[in-house]
Amino acid sequence: MNKHIIITILLALGFPMTAWAQLESVKEISMKSEYFNHERQVLIYTPGGYQQFDQTYYDVIYVFDAQDRTMFDLVHCLLNIACKPDPDGGRSTSFIIVGICSPTLWDINYSRNDDYLPMPLHGNNGLFQEGYHYGRSTDLKKFVKNELMPYVATHYRTSGRSLGIGHSLSASFVLDAMVTDDLFDDYIAISPNCAYDEYRLATDIENYQFKNHKVPRFIYASMSGEIESGPDYWGDEWKAGWERVSTFLKDKSHFNENTVTSVHTFPGYDHYGGFMPSVTAALNDYIVFGAKNLVGYFGEETYPVHIELRGKNLQDDIYITGNQDALGNWEAKGIKMPLVSDSVASIDLRLHLPAQFKFTRGSWEREAIIENADVGNHIIHDAGHATRIYRLWERNPWMGE
Repeated sequence: MNKHIIITILLALGFPMTAWAQLESVKEISMKSEYFNHERQVLIYTPGGYQQFDQTYYDVIYVFDAQDRTMFDLVHCLLNIACKPDPDGGRSTSFIIVGICSPTLWDINYSRNDDYLPMPLHGNNGLFQEGYHYGRSTDLKKFVKNELMPYVATHYRTSGRSLGIGHSLSASFVLDAMVTDDLFDDYIAISPNCAYDEYRLATDIENYQFKNHKVPRFIYASMSGEIESGPDYWGDEWKAGWERVSTFLKDKSHFNENTVTSVHTFPGYDHYGGFMPSVTAALNDYIVFGAKNLVGYFGEETYPVHIELRGKNLQDDIYITGNQDALGNWEAKGIKMPLVSDSVASIDLRLHLPAQFKFTRGSWEREAIIENADVGNHIIHDAGHATRIYRLWERNPWMGE
């Protein structure tokens, strides 16, 4: 069921919206790093209801160039007001969002170009000429992988799935991180420079064996007016690099069926102005990708899980149903949950992960309303968080009642 429709129903039923009353928040932190002589500034956004929904684990979006606060804020604002929710209510549009700030040249002798450009392979020219800043992209990837990601995973409830978003040189960095380090699960690159170092990024993408990646993946790339003739044109090399990358990404023969590539152009927008329409399209495509490609996906191994549903006067039959045989394959009467008492239904299963499921009283018109988890499917992503205890909303625990 549509997330917005569910919330409307809950309001009509008089649901005490304490979860949504807990507003989104942004925390600013400074992290010391073994890879840099300066501290790294990081922004961490948590969605509304994060404290209330203690049984929900969130995908993480990493936004680069967050020193430009508008880009970071735009991502979480769009997810809340502009992006299309999953029409079946399966995938949440709530994420933890991490903004990675690059220092400015005026703060220290370091700039964003240091972060996003590798050491050149083809001589010191162009962006790599004397006096320019470059060459620390490997260190930034190590910081993200070895320091930032572990910090976020230990301090927040994360699912383990991640998306990287970059613009311009940070978009180039995001694509480079895909083919050199497999740093994120999914990638959004807006107006990337694909021509630097004699088309190094374009060549690396063309040579990368994408079919070796078996897990569902989303790759988005876009360009604005930089490739159009006129005042916003950024030159023949910029256009040629983009044409090589975009042509490759559009060719589905390079990818497995569960890899979704989305390529867009936004003529009429300049380099900076194209960020808003592009990230809007990208996030909408990403939500659709999650609904179509992640809801049904799970790994080969099975793991023991323990699931409880707690409420008052649990007398009728209660079912759990979800995305695999052991969960009834989304039949409304999936797997009956034994009643431990009149306030607890409990079940132990071996499940493929990620396991996605809901609770019903035998039909989709009588789906459970859970107080301590976000709307949409409940998901167990990994064996380390395989015990879940859900609480029914006390006043109206079931739809249609």
